[in-house]
Amino acid sequence: MGFIDSIYEKAKANKKRVVVPECTNPSMMRAAAKAAADGLADITFVGDASTCEKVAAENDINLSGVKVVDIHDKAYQDELVAKFAELPRRGFSAKSVAKRISNPLYMALLMEAVGDADCTFGGLDTTTTEFVMATQGILGLAPGVVAPSGMLIMELDDYKGSQGNIFGMTDGAINTEPTADQLSGIAIASCDTYTALTGKEALCGFLSYSTDGSGNSPSVFRVREGLQKAQELRPDLKIDGEFQADAAIVERVAAKKVKRESAVAGKANVLVFPDAAAANIATKLIQQFAPGHSYGPIYQGFAQPVLDCSRGDTEERIYDNVAFCSVMAGAAES
Repeated sequence: MGFIDSIYEKAKANKKRVVVPECTNPSMMRAAAKAAADGLADITFVGDASTCEKVAAENDINLSGVKVVDIHDKAYQDELVAKFAELPRRGFSAKSVAKRISNPLYMALLMEAVGDADCTFGGLDTTTTEFVMATQGILGLAPGVVAPSGMLIMELDDYKGSQGNIFGMTDGAINTEPTADQLSGIAIASCDTYTALTGKEALCGFLSYSTDGSGNSPSVFRVREGLQKAQELRPDLKIDGEFQADAAIVERVAAKKVKRESAVAGKANVLVFPDAAAANIATKLIQQFAPGHSYGPIYQGFAQPVLDCSRGDTEERIYDNVAFCSVMAGAAES
């Protein structure tokens, strides 16, 4: 069974409520409705109900298996704001949220915040900046995380390492030049996400051009500090570094370069890059030159699960992301 097939099975086995605030985009609607029909999630669209139904009719999309929450339902909006006001402060005040609730994204996130949904999924018609700002203001961040981040899951068909062929690579999406504290949070969130999605223990390597002090520069010092903070915050996780990429993933190379005991060196399956440039370049090169599949970026570090897809995603990737939402929501319960 391939990786994505295992995600489908997990989603079906523990189906969750996924709320989608983009119900005027035919691609989003078609993929989400199909995911609902296939049992991957219980889908709720949030938006203008009449427009949603009109778009569905014009594009032959069957909405019989989904729920539509009308953005103009004032009584439900008031109920959501009142429940939100009873929650611990996360970012936005209830008054601030009340001013924004006519935006479907904010209403969807409010539904998740108060327990009426398990995961919010969007991004096809929303920028990453908009999505992250709204999510951070309504759901807030997880303990020990100072900034949200994004992780790509890479499934490399021909890779034969002892750690398997599924890698988490982070963060090429949100944090351009992460601080040590941000690197720490990125690593912790990535380990939790990787384990939730794959069912495997995360072996997290902090990457650099340096292995165990072979290089010294501000970027290396920042990686080392981030590593130390992550290890102190989550001693239960296997996080190590700093490693050059080959020392992180190839046992033969690690045996030569890492002159100490390490549970991660040569076996890493979660790779924390020193900055977004390195992560973005590396993952795009892999996508071009290595046979396999990539999924995400999966956004992480928030107090509750969300997923923000790329505006260029195909319907196939949107469908897959609905399954990821359901699995992430299921993992958040444990």
